[in-house]
Amino acid sequence: MKFILALFIFAQITSFLFLLTGFLYEYNVSNIISTGIIVFLLFNLLFSNTAPSRIIYNPQTLLLVSLISWCIAEALYGIYEGILKIDPYPSIADFFYLSGSIFFLLFFISKNRSYKIELAIIASSIITFSLIVFYVIYVAIFIFDIYDYSGNIFDFVLLFAYPIIDLLIMIGAITYYFRGKSISLNKDYIYWIFVSAFAFFSLIADISYGYNNLFGISSNEMLSDMYYNIGYMLLGVAIVIKIHYINTSKNN
Repeated sequence: MKFILALFIFAQITSFLFLLTGFLYEYNVSNIISTGIIVFLLFNLLFSNTAPSRIIYNPQTLLLVSLISWCIAEALYGIYEGILKIDPYPSIADFFYLSGSIFFLLFFISKNRSYKIELAIIASSIITFSLIVFYVIYVAIFIFDIYDYSGNIFDFVLLFAYPIIDLLIMIGAITYYFRGKSISLNKDYIYWIFVSAFAFFSLIADISYGYNNLFGISSNEMLSDMYYNIGYMLLGVAIVIKIHYINTSKNN
């Protein structure tokens, strides 16, 4: 556990140093490191605590596929921007971003077998998110005249798709936290708070990055990457906490 924690801290420090110094910034090195260390943590969590015959049935497998997809997306982003000198938004990298997000949501759905959240709560959440999306679209179109932008329809879809997914993950994690608090005998549910915080910073990053790209503002891209890095770091903390509680329960 000490080695895992030390490696995670070292990776995060390295990631933020790349970002803050701007060294190899166009190659997206900081985000690649941030997602790469989380993939390593998930491999450790899955393969050290699950029998090989049960790995495919473990919900953590969906989470692992999600992070691998995001890691590939970050690498493709760096290839497009750093090597090919092509705008990576939108591109094939977004396919992997969206695929990773879908697998993340599938992970949430699979966890509901344990938490057993009532369908009425899920339905009300969907309705709430629909109203939020309608309000955002209304404000964007009729107040800020966003329909005059020069991008394509795919840009516009991604502008709303990523924040919606972030909101679903954020509210879902908060719901699981309170549900876990009511049914758990230990405090292993605490990691859901960090998952929710990850989604919150991803939400800020996706909104700022989407609108910056929409209006051609490049000066704030580093700030968006900072939010992404903070989000990935918080997700890594959540996984470290999960590993800690699993190891503690095994030792007891």
